[in-house]
Amino acid sequence: MKAGPLLLCASLLLPALAPATTLRLAGDVDLLVLDGKKVSSSLLRGADGIELDNGPHQVVFRVQKVIQLPDRSYQRYVSPPLIASFDTRLISLVNVNLPRLETQTETQAFDAAPGISLLDGNAAPIPVRLDILAVTKTASGIDYERATAVYNHNRTLASHSPLSATMPDDSTLLSKKTELDFPSLQSQTLAEQRLKYWFQQADSDTRNRFLQWARQQPSS
Repeated sequence: MKAGPLLLCASLLLPALAPATTLRLAGDVDLLVLDGKKVSSSLLRGADGIELDNGPHQVVFRVQKVIQLPDRSYQRYVSPPLIASFDTRLISLVNVNLPRLETQTETQAFDAAPGISLLDGNAAPIPVRLDILAVTKTASGIDYERATAVYNHNRTLASHSPLSATMPDDSTLLSKKTELDFPSLQSQTLAEQRLKYWFQQADSDTRNRFLQWARQQPSS
């Protein structure tokens, strides 16, 4: 989606006289869904940003740009759809910050682990939950609005699971400093780090039961 000089006011989402947040759209970002509703390409044509109310928001988007291949030819790259959830309370500007995506190697790494950040007007990071959105392609195309609804439904079910009360989210273990942080960690898998971390959090009886179970498991 090309950036332009205009700023689009999402009037259906922005109550009159309410504090607003401007979501700046980079030229390489193709916005698909905003707060659960499909975004019309005609609605965004010529706009370089959208004004939203202050509060929680969720967007689904793709990154599209032309990259250079190893044989020096060019190809259009389209990322998998990404879903980002964030809160704009006390924030007046949100910028989508993309990593360098100029080569096939860089785009392949991005596909495996999208490195996108949201920055406010002072270039300070905004907390965001970023996932790759699972979609199903049909003869009529991809229904991103429905895929978003399914994603949110599954997240709601997971948050009410009995396990959620006893097993906190450990997806940020790799970014936190713990007693596990030492040079050899770079060669460990996330699963190995999780096992070691939770083993050290357990009491002695739980450790003994786990070790007994582990010795009974086949070696391969």
